[in-house]
Amino acid sequence: MFWFELWREFKLSIAEILSAFKNKEVFFVNKKILILSWISKDEILEKSKFLWGTIKIFEILWSKNTSENHKKDIEEIFLNDFWIEKYIWKFNYWVNIFWNTSLKTDDLLKVSKNAVKSFWLNPRFLNHDKKNLSSIVIIKEALIKKETDFNFLFVEDKLFFWKTIFVQDIYSYSNRDYSKSRDMNVWMLPPKLAQMMINLWNNFLKKDLVIYDPFVWLWTVLIESVYMWNKLVFWSDKSESMVSSSTKNLEKLLKNFKFDFKIIKQNAKYINEVDFLDKVDLIVSEWFLWEIMTKNNISIERIDRSKKILIDLYISFFENLKKVNYKNNIVISFPFWDIKWKYLFFDEVYDIIKKDFLVINLLENNTFQSTKEWSLLYKRDSQLVWREIFLLKLK
Repeated sequence: MFWFELWREFKLSIAEILSAFKNKEVFFVNKKILILSWISKDEILEKSKFLWGTIKIFEILWSKNTSENHKKDIEEIFLNDFWIEKYIWKFNYWVNIFWNTSLKTDDLLKVSKNAVKSFWLNPRFLNHDKKNLSSIVIIKEALIKKETDFNFLFVEDKLFFWKTIFVQDIYSYSNRDYSKSRDMNVWMLPPKLAQMMINLWNNFLKKDLVIYDPFVWLWTVLIESVYMWNKLVFWSDKSESMVSSSTKNLEKLLKNFKFDFKIIKQNAKYINEVDFLDKVDLIVSEWFLWEIMTKNNISIERIDRSKKILIDLYISFFENLKKVNYKNNIVISFPFWDIKWKYLFFDEVYDIIKKDFLVINLLENNTFQSTKEWSLLYKRDSQLVWREIFLLKLK
């Protein structure tokens, strides 16, 4: 079994993981973790570095029914030689506890050190602040390679013992985000969210996937597509400045990757005029979220003005996609707003898309359902204009 530690928008995380590992048995799921069984480690490691919504992945080493004496349970695991026999002399290790408030790190220190010494190893317990390790520390100390980041998970009446096998590379995402040429006064799709939107369709990591972003902005969708091994990308935008900015970013990417591309100046309202739609496997895009609003200036009137402008764009876009009979998947985000601690959704857009397109439920048959419209939400606490994400297909 493998345990996935989920990101704060756990429904997005679950949808992405289930898209990546189809038809795998869900052993356990809640807002923090997803445990899958009947899956290979090779498959996990192949796909893990492209999972945006997964913070860490753990491989199970052992499990047992818990007793009243949890320290005794921990000692029993550390005294079992099936996992510790490969370590020689020095044994520098970390231990993390999940979902047990009565068992303290100090307890683990005493119990585990005595057990490790019984194997003639020299233990060094590295939880200096007596807290679970962050991803940053695990990366810095190369604990995945050393295989010495251990985790105890208490679920109901069972104790599970896990080894960390993957930690999300937070540095690479940050570098890709801030290295782009951009206008700080416009919205920008976060790189990790762009990657997740690509992942939500039904052919995870198809290496010859052809992606088209008809509303490119700063080409985040396309850069993530190239990082995911895709060799042909298309994009367009009606703004000359956006085409120019995207071209600059493209030149940087071409230094490290080989791929074919086509960029055109084109109003996405008239997507039927694009001559390469028959080559496109997947449309992934985020239309303009319109105004950046703050607590001081957000209002129903301003939101309504944004809606009126965006509705015209959406109607033309979807009508013209139907006109050319575009049959492949579309992953797209629309804005919704946080006003006075209430969500204000873009209800008008639902009728537009449902007229000719099916909305695919990404969490079908799962414990946690998506919204009533089968969408998934992405929010940042510092913002008031958020994203609602749909997977669509022409009826």
